[in-house]
Amino acid sequence: MSSSVGRARLYLLGRLAAVPSSHPLKRIARALRLNRWVPWISNKYYSELGWQNRWAPVFQANVEKVRQYWREYRYFDEILRIVQPGDDTRILDVGCGISTVLHFLPGRRFGIDPLAEEYKRIYRYPSGIEVRRGFGEAIPFPDGYFDVVFCSNVLDHTTDPPRVVKEIDRVLRAAGYLVLTVEIFPSVRERDLSHPHAFTREQVRALLDGSFETVFAKQSPWIMLLHYVDGSMKREGEQLVLVGRKKS
Repeated sequence: MSSSVGRARLYLLGRLAAVPSSHPLKRIARALRLNRWVPWISNKYYSELGWQNRWAPVFQANVEKVRQYWREYRYFDEILRIVQPGDDTRILDVGCGISTVLHFLPGRRFGIDPLAEEYKRIYRYPSGIEVRRGFGEAIPFPDGYFDVVFCSNVLDHTTDPPRVVKEIDRVLRAAGYLVLTVEIFPSVRERDLSHPHAFTREQVRALLDGSFETVFAKQSPWIMLLHYVDGSMKREGEQLVLVGRKKS
């Protein structure tokens, strides 16, 4: 099988994984006895890997556009003024994916992602960024190791968001910063397989309240990076960008 065909198949399977298990497409797959594919297309990690396969070459050709996206829609300049990263700052990106914010930061940069090894096969991270396999619910670093932790469009994908917040709190030093970006909704709703959680603004604030003091919080339009890069600028909803300082 050619690499282009393989990438296309993986992408299509990934997109199928993003629909609920009761979706007619999955019922048809079972009816046609395509049982060996059903577990694959029902796995949220294959959904994400399919998306990242499509996204990797686009990102490589548009790194500066992605930086601009962070400045326009994720308040990157304000974040930098607050956290003031330098060459010795230890920074972690939880659920880093391929187009991690670490590309645009100084310091000692680390990323974790459940699919890190798969991503390394389709994308070469710049030197100075160390990416390893890991989950937000069990961050593979010691207590108080980081000065800043980013968690960007990840929390609603995780199995246990409160546990992820506790782990981020654990690996941050005293008065360290969490930079969180999450899609928010006016009310709680059911989403798809790859998004097991949906948050209101109030729920996000409550989730962080025990461990973090909010020093910055603003909403902005939720626009997929791909749509920003290709110029379609399709507004999907709202996102909350929040900087919290560890309380102790």
